[in-house]
Amino acid sequence: MLSRLPSYDKWKKSQDKERKSPDCTTKKPLSYLGICFRAQLIWAIVIFASATLAPQPIHQKPHTNAFAYERDRPFNLKEAASRQESGVTIRDVNYDAYNPAHKRIEAYIVEPNSRGRFAGVVFFHWLGNSKSDRTEFLNEAVALAKRGTVSVLLQGFFPWFEPPTEADADRRQVIDQTIEVRRAIDLLLSLPEVDSKRIAFLGHDYGAMFGAIIAGVERRVGAYVLMAGAPNFSDWSLKYWPNTAASGAEHYRQVMSSVDPIRYVSRAAPATILFQFSTDDKFITNSAAKAFWDAASKPKDIKWYDAKHNLEVEVAVQDRLAWLTKQLRLTKPT
Repeated sequence: MLSRLPSYDKWKKSQDKERKSPDCTTKKPLSYLGICFRAQLIWAIVIFASATLAPQPIHQKPHTNAFAYERDRPFNLKEAASRQESGVTIRDVNYDAYNPAHKRIEAYIVEPNSRGRFAGVVFFHWLGNSKSDRTEFLNEAVALAKRGTVSVLLQGFFPWFEPPTEADADRRQVIDQTIEVRRAIDLLLSLPEVDSKRIAFLGHDYGAMFGAIIAGVERRVGAYVLMAGAPNFSDWSLKYWPNTAASGAEHYRQVMSSVDPIRYVSRAAPATILFQFSTDDKFITNSAAKAFWDAASKPKDIKWYDAKHNLEVEVAVQDRLAWLTKQLRLTKPT
């Protein structure tokens, strides 16, 4: 309704066609001055309405400050277990969440047994019906370790263990989870053998969506692989957690729009991005995938696969391993 309020100029012209506006610049009888006063008061109200009541654009720019945090916050890192696999060490660790409400964050650290300076990768998993946790990319992290890479495989909490509920709470959850991805980068860079100039991120599904936000707020990551991510959180929340629409679907979308991944991926440069999408994805339409790709800054690349949303095809695995090998200047295994 407010969007249809006329501007003052248009309103005045329409009134002038019907009757001449009263001249209040010369002396007139008191009754006429009363008309002048009422006319000017009406005009002032319309000017105020046009300036302040018309709907303003919502979240036109990414709110990068929302993801600010204290980088020197201690991890209180603990190692629960460790094992060897093909010349690679896999450490099962956990540490304090930045927001105590989320308790402890679990992760794997995968690193070569040899000495040297290694590239680093943060992996973030999908929400799916198999390996819907930090184990999803464990095999790929081992493969990359053999090429000279240290990896941190993060366990997510939103929406895995803490599902969407309502707009304001979910926006806060996205911020908290994004901060934990940034802290996973901190953890990776705290390892003395990691080369800070060769850092990458790989995420799938929700992991890719948080990765797109990271691309807009971080400058420590030089390469991103984003697999089958959606351009916004609202589509999935409203469809699979219908309680999120209790205050109205449009309200939910407006509140969540400030943290939509598509708003941040445009700020990734100079980092480079590889998008991987499937041609048979019931969760992401081709138009949504293309919109995500179109919004991303350059340099970027996109690959499509004859696969489902899980992208469990060997060619997709080999493509991203080859791409990361090139971007991180890794040594190919003999």
